Amino acid sequence: MKLLINGQIKSEVDKLPYSEALIRGDGLFESILALDDKPIALERHLSRLENSATKLQIVLPAIIDIKVGITKLLQGEIGQAKLRLVVLSDGNWFVSLEPLSPALTSISLTKFEAPIFTKAGLVGNKSTSYGLSMLAIRTAKALGFDDSIFVNEDGFVVETGFSNLLILKGSNWQTPALKTGCLPGVIRELLIKWFDISECEITYNQLLASDALYVTSSLRLIQPVRRVDDKLFDENLLGNELINRFKAKLFSNINP
Repeated sequence: MKLLINGQIKSEVDKLPYSEALIRGDGLFESILALDDKPIALERHLSRLENSATKLQIVLPAIIDIKVGITKLLQGEIGQAKLRLVVLSDGNWFVSLEPLSPALTSISLTKFEAPIFTKAGLVGNKSTSYGLSMLAIRTAKALGFDDSIFVNEDGFVVETGFSNLLILKGSNWQTPALKTGCLPGVIRELLIKWFDISECEITYNQLLASDALYVTSSLRLIQPVRRVDDKLFDENLLGNELINRFKAKLFSNINP
């Protein structure tokens, strides 16, 4: 792992700024895919970070300092890697860089029983207070699944512990609307822009009746779901086509 702390490259993880903000999870983060020495969709990640910082009353370091630090950290890198940018409420910030581990070919999901409340203060923000998402993952794994699907207080699906959702019904692509409480994911945003994906409110039972299901995230892009509870999803040709078209477009336009 390579580490940049407050703009300076460090070689040891124990140099992380130990503080109340760090141990309480009081901050924001962005997970960014890097291809060689180039961060993918960096401007969109930084724009989301700024929006969340305004909502949560967190003062960010100068954006130019973040960009310079990321450039410094990626210098000479080859291949795909994971950048993790963390900004704490006390003013400290750091960026880690590590190789991107191979993704599963497909994943399985189950329903998380406790609802997400759409008016909760941290909903829709990439907060370092990630305890609920980690609980969703542990709960899913204990049941033999990879991740959990959150449903809001109105009964509409929101997202998973780690990802946004992408739903295929016939030949129509949909993703849960922001008003459900989902994170405004960068890949979600690009799919809506480039491929006319529509936003919707969909119940869990309606999701189970869909023709194909995928999760989307900045690191995994578009990943097939093979199973939700007892429902199995077959490989889908339209899904395969979208995966390939999206990846080709993104990697030829890394700062869309």
